[in-house]
This record gives sequence, C-alpha cells and structure tokens, in this order.
Amino acid sequence: MPRRHLVLVRALAGIAALACVAQCGGSSNSKAAAATTSAPDVTVVDETSTPDTATVDTVVETSAPATTTSTTIAPTTTTTTTIPETTTTVPAPVIDPNCPATPHGAVIDRVRQRAWLCDNGVALPEFVITTAIDQPDPGTYPVYSKSMHASSRFGGHYSTMTHFVAFTRGKKTGARVAFHTVPVLRNGDFVQPLDSVGTEERHGDSAGCIRVLPDEGQVVWDWLQIGDQVHVIT
Repeated sequence: MPRRHLVLVRALAGIAALACVAQCGGSSNSKAAAATTSAPDVTVVDETSTPDTATVDTVVETSAPATTTSTTIAPTTTTTTTIPETTTTVPAPVIDPNCPATPHGAVIDRVRQRAWLCDNGVALPEFVITTAIDQPDPGTYPVYSKSMHASSRFGGHYSTMTHFVAFTRGKKTGARVAFHTVPVLRNGDFVQPLDSVGTEERHGDSAGCIRVLPDEGQVVWDWLQIGDQVHVIT
C-alpha cells in the first residue's frame, strides 16, 4: 500500500477510536464532544519528497582521564649525635726532690746502679749504669767539660770511649769523672758485656766514671750542657 494511503487510513482509524471511547465511556463532556466533531489535522507526506536529513554530530569524549601521579617523598631523617664533654685531667708533673736546681740535670744512685735525667725538676725514665764502689762522693757537681772521644789505661789495658761528659774528679788521681759509654778494647770488644751494665756483679768495675749503654750515652750527651748539675745521692 502506498505510504500516503497508509497515513490516511491511520488517521480515519484514530477518529473512529475516539468516537468509540466517547460512546463507551458515556462521557458528555465538551472535550469528548470536541474530539468527535473536530476533524484532526492530517499531514500527508509525499513519498516522493526527500525528508529533511538531520545531521547529528556525535561528540565522543576521547580525552583520557587526568592521571594523578603520586610522589612519595621520604621524610628526611636528621640524626643528631651529642658528643659527651670529656674532661681530661692532666696530672701535674711530680717534682723529684733529688733533681738539681738547673733546668736540665742528672741524678746518680750508685747503690742501685741507676741514674736518670731531670727536666725542670721532673725525673725522666731511669737507665742502668756501672760505677765505682767508693766514688764519686754524694753531692752536687756542675758539668765542666764534654769530649766526644776519650781514652783510658785503667786496669793495665788501653780502651776508648765516647760521649764523655765530665762533672767532677777522682779523689786519688784527680782524673776526670764523667758519664761515658762502655769502653771498647783494642780488639773491638767491650770491657764488659752490655747486658751486665746495671747489675750488682759489675758494681765497682769502673775506677770512678759512670758507664752507660751506647744509646744512652748519646741521650746524656745531648741533654747535659756545661753548667748543668749532676746530683750524686749515694
């Protein structure tokens, strides 16, 4: 059936339906009457006419959702180290009453076969010595001469010694009495073994001088100067 005929048929059917409703419902209102008496507007569409084409723009949201980047910042840890206050108490130097009055000096203890140097009244470490039994006498003596090399004929043999620091003279001969290294014989041997220095067995081997080990001889030589005092306590 052509489309325009179909439209017309549908319009007539609608009129009939309205009339039926008005009769079946027994309604006498003016609206129903108006519906039955008024002819509806019928629009006939020509099948040959091209209907208006509505172009619908479809908008597709293609934007990606906003991305939220969460950056976690590690908290900064500050470690504070408290250094406890340290109070270091330096003990006061102990003054040795045996030390001489001069800034540099030495003490000789013949009984113990020991000696030590003094620094402004403070005793430095002891070192071993070999001495005579009866001299030098106890007392305080000034250093009066220094000789790097010296020799002796004591005991009937010739020997040499170094680092000779003289501070008094012998009671019998007037020979110089001094600190010096252990004498060496002509053949190169020491007049006594070095490990015997400081022992009681060798006490008295010296005629009067104070024999010291080679290394200690250098220390005494460097420490004592002309005028410094040497205190013999025994």
